[in-house]
Amino acid sequence: MRGLSTGNEYISISDISSATGGIQSAGFMHKGLRACVEMNGSASSPLLSPFVEVDGADVLTQNVENKLTSYWIPEFSLRTSKLALTATIFAPLDRRGFICCMTLENLSGSPQKVRAGWRGCWESTCIASGKSRPMTGVKHATVNSADACGPVIEFRGNTPLFAIAFLADEKMSARVWDGSADNDNGDNKVGVIAGSPICYELLDDFILKPSEKRIIALYTGIGLEENSAVASAMEMRLQGWDRLHAALASWLDRHVIECENESLKRLMNVNSFYNFFFAQATTLDSEQLVLTSARSPQSNQCAVYNDRYAMRWSLPAVLQISWAQARKMLIYAFTTQLNNVGSRSRFIDGISLEPGLALDQLCAPVRALQMYLQITGDMSILFDRRVQTGVNTIKDILMVQRNPNTMLFETLWSPSGELSKYPYACLPNVLAWRILIDLGLLYDRIRDMDRVDEAIALSNRLRAAIQKHFVVAGPNGDMFARSIDLKGNFELGDDPEGSLKLLTYFGFCAPNDGVYKNTVTWIESEHNPDRPANLSVTDLVNDLLSARNAEALELLAKMQSDGGIACGSIQPSNEEEITSKANAACAGFLAFGLRYALNAELPKASAVKKQRQPSGTLYQPPPEMNQQSKKARM
Repeated sequence: MRGLSTGNEYISISDISSATGGIQSAGFMHKGLRACVEMNGSASSPLLSPFVEVDGADVLTQNVENKLTSYWIPEFSLRTSKLALTATIFAPLDRRGFICCMTLENLSGSPQKVRAGWRGCWESTCIASGKSRPMTGVKHATVNSADACGPVIEFRGNTPLFAIAFLADEKMSARVWDGSADNDNGDNKVGVIAGSPICYELLDDFILKPSEKRIIALYTGIGLEENSAVASAMEMRLQGWDRLHAALASWLDRHVIECENESLKRLMNVNSFYNFFFAQATTLDSEQLVLTSARSPQSNQCAVYNDRYAMRWSLPAVLQISWAQARKMLIYAFTTQLNNVGSRSRFIDGISLEPGLALDQLCAPVRALQMYLQITGDMSILFDRRVQTGVNTIKDILMVQRNPNTMLFETLWSPSGELSKYPYACLPNVLAWRILIDLGLLYDRIRDMDRVDEAIALSNRLRAAIQKHFVVAGPNGDMFARSIDLKGNFELGDDPEGSLKLLTYFGFCAPNDGVYKNTVTWIESEHNPDRPANLSVTDLVNDLLSARNAEALELLAKMQSDGGIACGSIQPSNEEEITSKANAACAGFLAFGLRYALNAELPKASAVKKQRQPSGTLYQPPPEMNQQSKKARM
């Protein structure tokens, strides 16, 4: 495991060294900038790292051991003849920041002179919405004069844009200096342009008696300017690191998905929590929910919204953790992202990033809505005017794509994001058929029988058209084509992000259907020119969802990807990732696929208590929301 990640709704810590416990970067989502803002350390110094000297010797020069407690909290440990050290990094729920806590214990029989604390360097600042770019501005650093002073750094353009503050549990020696200068100026006030380093530290000198333990906690807060960043750190300090840690660990443990295979259990839950915290966020400047494919600049999908990733990959995984959060995701999709629904990709505020319609993405929100209702039984969402408007809008846009003669629907982009060779693609049309079935079920729930009949009639006509036009002659017999043009031309092929293997998962045909079996055989044969040389994680999940589990589970159990997080593809020789790192949506797809294949039960904590039992009344009140993180005292 080369790197670790952790974070919460506000903060994403996507690059923690597994060897030293140093945090290389930390970021947050900013709605006004339509991007993820990332603060990075330098090549020689992380953004923040522990520092321990015993009798003048640095004890962190050797590699430390690491583990993820509760599948999400990085913990580092080191043991020498003189000292035992444990360091924990965690981001409490619903807090603007994170906490680093270090425990030191004297293992020798004599007093030890110790210098310990935290050091860091903030050099570059990047803004990412797909592509990561340097951010211009000026960094102003000072040592806060409030109780338990600590370094505070504010990033300014014409006005302050954001700030980060470091406060200790107890008063420690704190200083800031210009990292590009030979020496600091001694007045603890520094201003540098973006891209230049600012260094800071919080250190304490003390004598550690034999068998004595000492805990050093550092609270890191972010805000829109200096005062709010300090206030974020001080609120966490008032709550206490131990109570915040216990509350987070308890929440994580209640949302763990159980299974007997420990390797698969770890893979499933690490990816489940990564998706939950890195595929959605609360923005720093508006405190509103946004959905994204990734929150790490290591991914080319960072701060990019995509209907497929959000609704078909992330939302099913979030349903495994929190029904209430999944409901919020649906509302966001049917409101903020509705205007450009189905386009290739958007910014987090709904503005089009890459225009052009992808049929499978247009279908994704309705598919997600039906899945949500099927699992939760939350009828109230169907009586939300925003959802009703969203469903009708999607249906209207879908009908615009309809070929009047054959009932097929056209697309510009294929599921992989490439230009579709021919206008009519098989898997997207199967998804259109699936959501017509879903619309019939949704209308039936609200007793709109005319629309039920209409949706069923359309789905039957579309099914017949798919079977008539997409079944073509292949090397092994009749099979499904990837795309067609209705003029006799067709393309054989498969797209892992919209694989024809999923026809059985969506209920279009049975696993023993001859045409389907021939299609899968062709996909995995030498006849397929696009058959990847490396293992595709997405394709392994497709196998899980299409009940082709044994080999996929075996390969996934051995997979050593980026910190345990799903990636695009892995080398079969050593099961290491080679493409598409830090994709939170892919992590959710993997977590969902594993639970589906293993038939693991949802954690009881994922469910939401209904305010009253369903009755004959059409209107149903929304379920209660858990506001435990808002408690005044943890």
